[in-house]
Amino acid sequence: MRSDNTPEFDPTAQPTFNRDRRVADGLFLIQIIAAVGFIGTQVILMLTNTEGISLTWLAFWWVFLLINLSLSLRAHKLQPSRVTIQTVITYGTWTLILALCVAIYIWRESTIWTGVDTWTTGLSLSGILITLLVGYSNKLPISDPIVRGYLAVFFKAVPQLALSYHILMVGGAGMSTFAIVSGHITISSRLGQVLMSLREAGWDRNRRGSAISEFANEGTWIIVTIAWLIVL
Repeated sequence: MRSDNTPEFDPTAQPTFNRDRRVADGLFLIQIIAAVGFIGTQVILMLTNTEGISLTWLAFWWVFLLINLSLSLRAHKLQPSRVTIQTVITYGTWTLILALCVAIYIWRESTIWTGVDTWTTGLSLSGILITLLVGYSNKLPISDPIVRGYLAVFFKAVPQLALSYHILMVGGAGMSTFAIVSGHITISSRLGQVLMSLREAGWDRNRRGSAISEFANEGTWIIVTIAWLIVL
């Protein structure tokens, strides 16, 4: 601190800021490329083939995105920044894409609901309800990182496990190669960011919540990929 009470210039702050900004911009670019590719491959494929796709996988994914979109909009209103804008755009884009996928699936399929959807819904809703009740009993809001981490398990990981079983039973021709590969790329990019931040800042609540979410997401997506490869 200078004698006039103004802070001294820290030469290390600017490189750190630039690096964080480049990482954020890079992750945003990956998400947008994946979204455009998903439209051009998976959405187009679903117009003619939905084999292996389940309504609950799409629906729970869409609701999860909708929740995150609302939370990111609130965060942006409270403290606008370049990162919050990118987050809103990312969740907004994927929310619209998944809404389109749900609409296409309902439009194309004569049998919309299956037994897999029934037990997936039961397991997921039970887990979601337990998570919210535990969070409420501990006075934790839905925006709490740990609560969101476990919600992700039941909104994403459980439906993905059910999806892998569904693919093994009926085939996976309705899943595009791009959707499978880009899923790993987008999840791994976020997981890599979490691991990098863990090394720098430690195992705090935000990073624990993110780690729970992304490890469960990637682990179950690997199982989906294995099921898809088996039935190719």
